[in-house]
Amino acid sequence: MTNSPHRFDGQIAIVTGAGSGIGRAAAEGFAAGGAHVAVVDIRGADEAAAEIRAAGGKAEAVTLDVRDGKGWTALADDLVARFGRIDILVNNAGIAVPGDRAAEVAEEVWDRILDVNAKGVWLGMKAVLPQMLAQRRGKICNVASTAAHIGLRDAAAYCASKGAVLALTRQAGVQYASRNVQINSVSPGTTMTGLQRDVTEEQRAAFLPLTPIGRFAESPEVAAVVLFLCSEGSSFMAGADVSVDGGMVAL
Repeated sequence: MTNSPHRFDGQIAIVTGAGSGIGRAAAEGFAAGGAHVAVVDIRGADEAAAEIRAAGGKAEAVTLDVRDGKGWTALADDLVARFGRIDILVNNAGIAVPGDRAAEVAEEVWDRILDVNAKGVWLGMKAVLPQMLAQRRGKICNVASTAAHIGLRDAAAYCASKGAVLALTRQAGVQYASRNVQINSVSPGTTMTGLQRDVTEEQRAAFLPLTPIGRFAESPEVAAVVLFLCSEGSSFMAGADVSVDGGMVAL
């Protein structure tokens, strides 16, 4: 299980897309830091939660499509009923589709990418914010992307969706900062996760020269920043975005 430099003792955390990749590494980190983690995904949640428990952490699997608003409400209500609080939300679930060009992408593909990557983030925030505001404490980390900052070839809907995540993070971060709910985001560069199955070899070959560090990120490297943004160390951050991209956006 991923080690955590931060303590989350007694906190209740929700991590989406936690069956693999960045989400799984973040869920492991929260559990290692003492949190009870709702491991949310459409697949792989059971295995990830079981491994966290086997390593001594507290985790439960939740099979949920982030586009399901009623499912989100049910999850939030259940956690509040059992634990009386929700402390952390990491909106990490996302999809990409090859050949996503503005002139060619099918309308249904555009809608699916925007629904998962952007609407899913909003639905998660909408579900947990009432409790966070009531308890006057909460941390939300949305996973954006370098695609929110620069134009990536063959990624029209993906760029649009991650741009929406970044804008929503900034707006909500400002909206709720005075109520002690910090909302920030992380923008990973190319990271070796399951999402890479949906990226072409040509895209990967193009991304590497644009990454000054000279390699792609590993999931725990991005998860470490997610953990920080959900820790007490980020207490004076609101509506901020942290690039974890090997220098790509700084070029």
